[in-house]
Amino acid sequence: MDEDVQALGEDLITTAARLVRWVPKDSSIELSLSAARLLARLYDDGPTRISDLAVAERCSQPTITNHVKRLEAARLVQRSVDPKDGRAWMIKLTKRGQQQLELMRVSLGTGLEPYLERMSKRDLKALRDGIEAMRRLMRLDKLPG
Repeated sequence: MDEDVQALGEDLITTAARLVRWVPKDSSIELSLSAARLLARLYDDGPTRISDLAVAERCSQPTITNHVKRLEAARLVQRSVDPKDGRAWMIKLTKRGQQQLELMRVSLGTGLEPYLERMSKRDLKALRDGIEAMRRLMRLDKLPG
């Protein structure tokens, strides 16, 4: 692998993660970043089996099960039997879960506003262009080989 491409990948991931951790949080938001991440995955992917969530999140099935139990208790997700396998559970985002995810996203975006307002038009354009490039990057996963 080209060293520059490897370094770019590493910088992209670490910077995106740091940005989410850094952005000032609205104290009224009770959703943790890990909970928001699971809700976002369900929002993007639709109903998902617990085992598939564990693989996607790179953690154990018991860990995901515990997260899901907390989210279910908060009525942010609901569990139903997998129609393809009665032994497995499908996890689905509830309307309340979708609303909480949206509130978290708005809060994070609002938290960045004062910083974005201080940036030059050139930097703002670079950020917009970078977001579009990241979206194209993620679509590559859905394209055939």
